[in-house]
Amino acid sequence: MKISFYFRDEEAPLWMQALRQALPQAQIEDWSVMDAVPDALRQAGDADYALAWSPPQAFIDSQRRIKALFNIGAGVDALLKLRLPEHVPVIRLDDAGMGAQMADYVCHYLLRHVREFDQYEIAQGASQWKQREARNRADFPVGIMGLGVLGSRVAQAVRPFGFPVLGWSRSPSKVEGVRCFHGADQFKDFLGATKVLVC
Repeated sequence: MKISFYFRDEEAPLWMQALRQALPQAQIEDWSVMDAVPDALRQAGDADYALAWSPPQAFIDSQRRIKALFNIGAGVDALLKLRLPEHVPVIRLDDAGMGAQMADYVCHYLLRHVREFDQYEIAQGASQWKQREARNRADFPVGIMGLGVLGSRVAQAVRPFGFPVLGWSRSPSKVEGVRCFHGADQFKDFLGATKVLVC
């Protein structure tokens, strides 16, 4: 099995190491470092599979035999801008642990903002203590753009803290306890009802 790999990132060597450990029988070609390689060599894309994050069109064009394209992540926006072969399925990560991390991040910063912990830190640094008036969480509707696996996970994490939760997606979605909007026609209404936007 031959794999073409493209990931222009400082973590690319870690990915290569993990791939080679997990698939010792595979021949893995690292296209991330191919900028210095003559174009003639790049034309010989005979891999069975491609694994990439935000690849250039030249990478896609050179992969003439691949059976599938694996996207390193959940977002496929960069791939959708390219001309992809119609017969090649695109496989993306649904979650891979990112949902819990995103939910933690959003809840942490949401509570930090509403409870004004940054102001308490400033006061503490000045050796002052003054109780701040509690803010009503109902005044901070949280809008989440995208209600796929990750967005739904974030919405479900925010709900128990008592914030109104809104969600927007391209197509209709249903998430328990979330006021759902969809499509271009409802986007303005979604933004208008949102105080804190999670994108």
